[in-house]
Amino acid sequence: MLKKSLPFLLAFVLPIVLIYAWWGGFSPVDITQTVRGPYFYAYLENTGDYAKLPDVMVEAKDELIRQKIAIGLPISVLYSNPSQVRKQDLIARTGYLLTSGSAVKLPLKTDTIPARRVLVATVHAGQLLAPSRAYSALDAYRNSHGDGIVMPTVELYKPAGSALRRGEFSVEMEMH
Repeated sequence: MLKKSLPFLLAFVLPIVLIYAWWGGFSPVDITQTVRGPYFYAYLENTGDYAKLPDVMVEAKDELIRQKIAIGLPISVLYSNPSQVRKQDLIARTGYLLTSGSAVKLPLKTDTIPARRVLVATVHAGQLLAPSRAYSALDAYRNSHGDGIVMPTVELYKPAGSALRRGEFSVEMEMH
């Protein structure tokens, strides 16, 4: 039986497992309580499917480049819980961290998130896989403590700078 299955395993299953591992699918998710912020950022608002946020982030980056403003790490602030709000009604901001006092023009807006005590889920994984891993771990952690995820959440992604390493994705949820 194994001899008949081996070609299939080697041709199809093994590559999928290797790609998943390379993207960080088996990387542990660390959950810590800490203080994060303050963050000053420029953003564009998005109402609707969170799957569109990468496209909105590209628009924000293009606009910051057009305005000749130095770009920091990507940031997203998600205000709506997708398990409780219809997809078309989800609200988020996405953009980039800036140095304090950077002058930004429309269509971009700016805001500051003050320093605050947060629960942080951090994972080293590819940008497309990382959110599901971090939110799943954060939800499991919160459920084990008798709560669920509380919105808004703040997402930050630090690219690795090398194709051989995965970036660091974190989700911050304010502690009440």
